[in-house]
Amino acid sequence: MNISWKQMWSEHQIKIRFFIIGVWNTIFGYVSYVGLDYVFSLIFQKRYVAYMSAAILSNIISTTSAFLFHKHITFKSTVRGKGVIFEFFKFYSTYMVTNILGLALLPVFVEVFKIDPKIAGALLIPVVAVISYFGHSRFSFVKKSQ
Repeated sequence: MNISWKQMWSEHQIKIRFFIIGVWNTIFGYVSYVGLDYVFSLIFQKRYVAYMSAAILSNIISTTSAFLFHKHITFKSTVRGKGVIFEFFKFYSTYMVTNILGLALLPVFVEVFKIDPKIAGALLIPVVAVISYFGHSRFSFVKKSQ
């Protein structure tokens, strides 16, 4: 069974693009958070105000970035005009579901399975990524049948 790179790309290109954009967005989101946290720590006296503000703003920035990259590169959506707003809300609702799932599973990994929180967070990335892929491919950017 000899599969060429071209055949593999042809059969799995959306998944490969989703993975690449996901890696980019994870790095971009984290760097945005760290940068904003640094800036806000210079502005706000209370530490929690700085890191929570950074978390909220970096989430908005990275989710918007992810939407644009997945729309145009991963799924090559052709939706235009007002339909983009509806598509964005579907995309963001999928992110909300995966974020809530991650927040719900994190304490289970840490408290029940006694996994270090940093490792638990890392273990959740592929779980959330798979669910995110199915959500975006079957809901956020689903192509209407002709």
